[in-house]
Order: sequence, then C-alpha cells, then structure tokens
Amino acid sequence: MSVFKNKRLYSGLILLFMGIFIGYFGNNLFSAKNPNNNQPQDTASEFHSGNGAYKLINPLYECNTGENYGTKELSSLKNSIDGYINQLTVKNSVTSVAVYYRDLNNGPWFGINQHDVFAPSSLLKVPVMMAYYRMAESNPAILDKKIKYATQPDGVISQNFQTQNPIVLGQTYTVEQLIESMIVGSDNVALRLLEDNIDNQKIDQVTIDLGITTATNSTPDDFMDVQEYSTLFRVLYYSTYLNKDYSEKALQLLSQAEFKQGLVSNLPKNILIAHKFGEREVGNGTHQLHDCGIVYYPDHPYLICVMTKGPGFNDLATTIQQISSKIYAEATKMYH
Repeated sequence: MSVFKNKRLYSGLILLFMGIFIGYFGNNLFSAKNPNNNQPQDTASEFHSGNGAYKLINPLYECNTGENYGTKELSSLKNSIDGYINQLTVKNSVTSVAVYYRDLNNGPWFGINQHDVFAPSSLLKVPVMMAYYRMAESNPAILDKKIKYATQPDGVISQNFQTQNPIVLGQTYTVEQLIESMIVGSDNVALRLLEDNIDNQKIDQVTIDLGITTATNSTPDDFMDVQEYSTLFRVLYYSTYLNKDYSEKALQLLSQAEFKQGLVSNLPKNILIAHKFGEREVGNGTHQLHDCGIVYYPDHPYLICVMTKGPGFNDLATTIQQISSKIYAEATKMYH
C-alpha cells in the first residue's frame, strides 16, 4: 500500500473517531443545557436562555414546532371551555367568544374561534408603547421628552371602564409618564397625545414587522383575531422584538394594569398577570370586551387571550372571568 493511501486511511479513521466523539459528547452537552432536548422531534419544544436578572421575560434561543402538539393534553380543557361558550350563546348573554391559550414554556396551544375578528380598540395601545420603546433603544432621550396636555386632543373615545388616575388638563408629562398612563390606566387622552407626537408609520411598523394586520382608513372595526393579537405578548415575553430591558419594562407596566374585571378577577392575588384590556360599544346594543395577557403561574407561565361580543359589558366581563378561572384551575391540576 502506498504512503499516500496510508495517509488517507489514517486521516479517515481520525475523522471517524472525531465525529463519534463530538456526536456523543456534544449531544450530552446540548441536552444538559436544554432539558427539553429529550423530547421527540415531532413534538414542540423551545429553548430559552433563562430569566437571569429579569423577572417577566424569558428570551428565546430556538424552537421546534411539532404538529398537533398539546392536542391530547389540552383537549379536555378546550372542550370544557367550548361547551361553556355554547351555553352562553344559546342563552344570548354573549353572541361571540374567541379564546387563545399557549403554554409559554414549550408552546402547546389551543384556540376556539381563534380566527373570528373583533375590534381591538384599546388593545392597540400596546403597539404604541412598543413603537416608543423601539425608538428609545437607539435614542433613550425620547422617553424624557415633555408633552403638555394643553387642550383636549381630537378623536378621544369615551371609556366605560374609566382610569383611576386620569391625566390632568394643563399639566406637562414626559413620554414615559404618558406611556404609563396609557398602559396602566388605559387613558385615551394619553394615547392621543402620544400618537400626536410620533410618526404614525413608526406605530404601523410594529404590526408590519410582526405580521399583524395593520389598520388603514378602509379597515372595518372588526379586523383582529385572538391568535394574531397574542403575537405581541409572545414577542415581549421572549424578548424577540424589543431588547431585554424594554421587553421587561413593557411587561412591568402591563402587570400594573388597573383593569381587574377580566382575566385577573377570580385568580389568586399573588399570581402576577401582565395584560391589556379593550372595550368597544359599536351601536345597535352591541358591546365588545377583550382581555389578553400572560399569567405567571409558577414555573409554567401561559398566555391567554379572550375576545367577546354581546349585549352588555357585565356578561362579557363574567365570560372572560370564567374562562380565565377554568384555565387556571386546569393549570393547578397539571402543575401543582
């Protein structure tokens, strides 16, 4: 055998042993860093960096979205909620309900009427906040800009669920203070002042970037569904759109929301919930009420979004409360 052939043989053997070594130990090392790595490839798994110094975000490194993952685990809960919704619609206490649920650790989810469209109304305050924080990543001074509430802005929509601390005519506020009022108290005047002091294309860019329907002058009132809207909370939790600091800041504000008549109402007081509600009275006795957010169940946070239509806000609020309670009770059974 020639020297050349011997060298090729030895080189091949060395590469073979190196491949075995890297494959074996590399796989074990990867599994050690990612405890979900032992899941079959046809199931959904997500690999995160961990919270670290942050409380409300869990940055996403990698995900594997298997088909129909979670169907068996969540089918009983989905059927229970679906049956409850059917009872309500038969009694005409609500006319339409949509639900989206997602486990934020590994991604199993279910939806009920998840492609039915609603008027998002105040839910769209979240992209406004995100647009400002996106700008602040390169220019933090934007949050210190002062804006005077000198006159009532045009186009302010009246609210059924009033903020506890409305901003005061004649006062001057920083952009950061207006964002807090807009998110925590859902203050519509704060929203209009913020919109009047930013290029609206900056706000539209948030929804465009995330593949969410962007409203135009010809868009009907009802144009957004629960699954689509939930994208905003997912990217905040995973810190995949804003940086970690601003994702955390956004969820901190959302966790301070004054609105307690929806997702929060029947859940234990010690459970943190970052959420945003929206309301709309569209005439002909039809009302809409929505509440979407993240429930930080210990070690198993989940996303829940409920959108409703019906003749009265009280019944719609009760519907959201009951659906939230059912999902929390199932989480307690699974994880307690």
